[in-house]
Amino acid sequence: MKPSNPLPQPSDWDHVADWYDHQLQDEGQTHHRKVIIPGVLKLLGCTAGQRVLDIACGQGVVCRAIAEAGANIVGVDASENLIALARRRCRYPDRELYLRGDARTLGEMPALLPGSFDSAVCILAIQNMTPLSPVWQGCRRLLKAGGHLLVVMVHPCFRVPRQSSWQWDQQDAAQYRRIDTYLTSEKVPIVMHPGKRPDVTTLTFHRPLQAYVNTLSSAGLLVDHMDEWISHKSPPAGKRFTALDRSRREIPLFLALRSRAV
Repeated sequence: MKPSNPLPQPSDWDHVADWYDHQLQDEGQTHHRKVIIPGVLKLLGCTAGQRVLDIACGQGVVCRAIAEAGANIVGVDASENLIALARRRCRYPDRELYLRGDARTLGEMPALLPGSFDSAVCILAIQNMTPLSPVWQGCRRLLKAGGHLLVVMVHPCFRVPRQSSWQWDQQDAAQYRRIDTYLTSEKVPIVMHPGKRPDVTTLTFHRPLQAYVNTLSSAGLLVDHMDEWISHKSPPAGKRFTALDRSRREIPLFLALRSRAV
């Protein structure tokens, strides 16, 4: 018998796995190396023996960094190709395990036991999933009481797909962020090969911040810390440098939400 409320089709990146792996390689892009991975390790406080779950791990770039810090990592992703690439790039076979699975059905995976993880992460992936609640519920089931879930995403308040942009105020010589819509949830196809393959897209789901906080809370995951990370890339030299750099430092690129299992 089919469930009364079946989940939507997964929006995984299996069809762009090779392209994505080529972009990240072993160490990730500069925003991984300069911002994401240092921030994740700081907020998780990874130690030897800690058991961590990486939800939608992709080709394992964050998993490898967590394993290098001494923790044991289990990466789960819906993409068979990305899991194969993660296994191929594995550096610490005694501390890295990769499993194919839908993030929305984590609680149904036989290899993942309830209460068996000290912490979990979902890095730059939650905005490619819908709905949210099954992800949080499965994660809460797998976390120990008091364990943490760290979710990192492109900042939903300032980076709304197709509804936000940088603008230049000529009169005040200032760059600002224009936000056309924010509270409306939207599904947006994103072209992965601009100018080359406009037919190859992935899906992103914009939601306001309240959607994340409230669904986490309903699943028994209470936000106990939030960081807003700026871009590490300085603007080019020129007469607008000071204004552009100020806006870079004031308007964050990423949002990190850490919640605690209660």
